[in-house]
Amino acid sequence: MTAEATADRATPSFDVRRTALGVAWWLLLAALVVANLAVVVPGIASVRLWEDEALNLTVPLNLVRGLGYASDGTLSGSTLTPFDVRISTGPVILLPTAGLIALGVDPVLAGRLVATLGYAGLLAALVLVGRRLGGRWAALVAAAVPLAFETGALPSPIQTPADVLGEVTAAAFLAAALLFVHRRPWLAGLLIGLGIQVKFIALLAVPAFAVAVLLDASGPLLARLRVTVPRVLVAALAAAAPTVVFELAKLVSLGPAGYWANLRNFAYFLLSGGQRGYEVTPADKVATMLASWNLPPELVGLLAVLLLAAGVVIAVVAWGRLRRAPRLLATRGRSRMELAEFGTVLLVAALGLGTYLAWWLVSRHTPAWIRHPAPGVLAFAPVLAAGFVPATRVAWQGLRSLVVRTLVAGLALVAVVALAWSVVGRVATVGSRAGVSGETLPEQRAAAEEVAALGHDELATWWGAGVSLAVLSGAHAGLTDAGAATADDPTIWSGTPRIEDCDVELTTGRYTVCAAPR
Repeated sequence: MTAEATADRATPSFDVRRTALGVAWWLLLAALVVANLAVVVPGIASVRLWEDEALNLTVPLNLVRGLGYASDGTLSGSTLTPFDVRISTGPVILLPTAGLIALGVDPVLAGRLVATLGYAGLLAALVLVGRRLGGRWAALVAAAVPLAFETGALPSPIQTPADVLGEVTAAAFLAAALLFVHRRPWLAGLLIGLGIQVKFIALLAVPAFAVAVLLDASGPLLARLRVTVPRVLVAALAAAAPTVVFELAKLVSLGPAGYWANLRNFAYFLLSGGQRGYEVTPADKVATMLASWNLPPELVGLLAVLLLAAGVVIAVVAWGRLRRAPRLLATRGRSRMELAEFGTVLLVAALGLGTYLAWWLVSRHTPAWIRHPAPGVLAFAPVLAAGFVPATRVAWQGLRSLVVRTLVAGLALVAVVALAWSVVGRVATVGSRAGVSGETLPEQRAAAEEVAALGHDELATWWGAGVSLAVLSGAHAGLTDAGAATADDPTIWSGTPRIEDCDVELTTGRYTVCAAPR
């Protein structure tokens, strides 16, 4: 048989394999889209309005009412509070929400649509980064990881990616910055700056980007620094621009004395994490992280150790082969990413994720809430996972031992199954998430309509579900322990009122409204 005949006979089997892989990819993509819709649609329409979301919504509501960029001050004395430092979600989320509300969109729907746009941006950025790193399979892996990350643990959840909070959208800007960190650092800086004005904790990503840009050149050290230091400085200026604009708006609005007081309060909030009375060990936070993947924590811990060990082997082998033959990064239908950009992107992701986790673990004064490291996990963990796809492909030919190859292949299969199982688990929890604390958004709306019919402009409550009800009713939301600020306000209680003398105005569902003291 001639060589040509042999090649002809080999071609169909190759085509069948490629077609099968293509069909599998499209099926998995469709499944991922359905899974995201299964999480996001209830997140917009039926998951209850969390009190943190409600507090954030008071800013765009007050803007539309002509009261300025101010919250109800529910956690800041329960009086109208301009540029409330307790509102850690920034203007990049809240100003578009105000615009939609001004156009007549329901406030909860407006806020959740803006947040959903941020989540869509996160997925889009991860797909683009993943595809440039390692083709469409790497893109699929990158897009799957955020859905596998369970952020709904009480008492401070991100119930779904549609929540009116800033963590997910901040992660979107950080992930998008990875697309430009090598070629246009100034644009990466601007995106990081916008991320900071979504959620100030995005600032933790700055060192990772700065280090990566400083190292992103070849040649002797001094020559390298002459090229990279100006790029870092320009990127830093671009990153600072959104914050400078916002701070100038504060200064003009509050005046020098008010601005200085606001700055002091913000510094305290930043250094304290906004919480008091916590003393949490790193072990408690590690346990929280391991429990945040819809898998047994012990399994997650074991997989993390094994994947880290395998990752070191794969990275060493792959990097050595790529330095000798950068063309190995190329995949079918995709232009090759330069080795320098490949290394820069993965370096930022590794340093960024490490920075967030290290800060969270050592900040013993902050509670073990998964929301705190969430921007770093959502932006960088998917990129590292995507990076394993091309790295494994490149390293495979360099692994000569059949035993090592078998172990790597087996571990990769286990990791993929675990990721898929975690995504399925996240989708399965949505139904229960819609009824967390025993109510849904439609039930809250029904109760709020009855409360609104009472005609109260101000309502006092405790920090919890009552805040959401007050905001949904259109009233100013204060706390019962705010002293004179709420002493003359009617109060909302969930279940049995916590005061002895309650002149009941309304009982609706789980809530009781007590008339103002006489």
